[in-house]
Amino acid sequence: MEWGRIKLILIVCFLILNIYLLVQFIEKKEKTDYGVLEDLQSSFEDLLKAESITIPELTTDNSGTYLSVDKKVLTEEDIKLASSQVKQESLLLDEELIVSQLSDPLPVKEDESTDYYEELEEKIFYPLGDYQYWGWNKALNALIYFQKKDDRTVYFNQNGIVIVYLNDDNEAVYYTQSVLGEEEFGEDNSDLINPLEAVETLYRANTLHSGDDVKRVNLGFYTRVPYEGDTQVFAPTWKVNINDEEDYFVNAIEGFIFSTDENEFLYENIQQSIDLLKGKRTKNKKIPQEMLDLLESKLEILESGEVE
Repeated sequence: MEWGRIKLILIVCFLILNIYLLVQFIEKKEKTDYGVLEDLQSSFEDLLKAESITIPELTTDNSGTYLSVDKKVLTEEDIKLASSQVKQESLLLDEELIVSQLSDPLPVKEDESTDYYEELEEKIFYPLGDYQYWGWNKALNALIYFQKKDDRTVYFNQNGIVIVYLNDDNEAVYYTQSVLGEEEFGEDNSDLINPLEAVETLYRANTLHSGDDVKRVNLGFYTRVPYEGDTQVFAPTWKVNINDEEDYFVNAIEGFIFSTDENEFLYENIQQSIDLLKGKRTKNKKIPQEMLDLLESKLEILESGEVE
């Protein structure tokens, strides 16, 4: 009897000892891994300095998950003007695209801050979502806005974009607007590739070169998969701007790199708008021919092959 109790005590003691040793091992490994990670990051930062590559102060917000967005079905109720907007005539095409003509051209200044162009949003297009000013496409003389979800920009998606077309006097005259629907986030909030790792991914892929200046690293959403059914899934994605000239996208979960041709994306958007307008015009002769003419002229610019 006594020997049985002694064996039981010994077994319990060995079990406790093994658990203690396992905990010690895990803690030591985590510290070692963290130290290795710090060394790797420090080594890469030293490499950037040696290559005269500059980077901005990077965010420490590195958590996120996939985003599912339903397709937004627009109604006539959605295109009732807010009191803050300029007077305009709007059409709803196939419950997915708003096409609008401003009653009086609205002057737009060049080379202003992002805040200036985002204030125009409140004056011009419908408050059906939060949009981020992307830029002024000089070839088309158009302002580009991408929709935001969870305060992060959804990059290059045909279902969440506003294009404001300007005339030769840089006055807003027409715009098209599409709207992403309700969003749903994945259950698991994962640790993402951090922004420095995104920069390193570009460097290792020979996309970032000696003397380059990394201007901005922002976390948004992106997908390369078109709508299937009524839902689209977006991955958290780092947008890395280099030299104020080129934007690259690094999937913040899987780490692969891709870039998007802005003019190719706009070509597809304009072609879709033209097709919808022509289809509507066969039933409603009130569709302004001027809008079709403008869009077709923009398409010709992109087709000419002279756009950089």
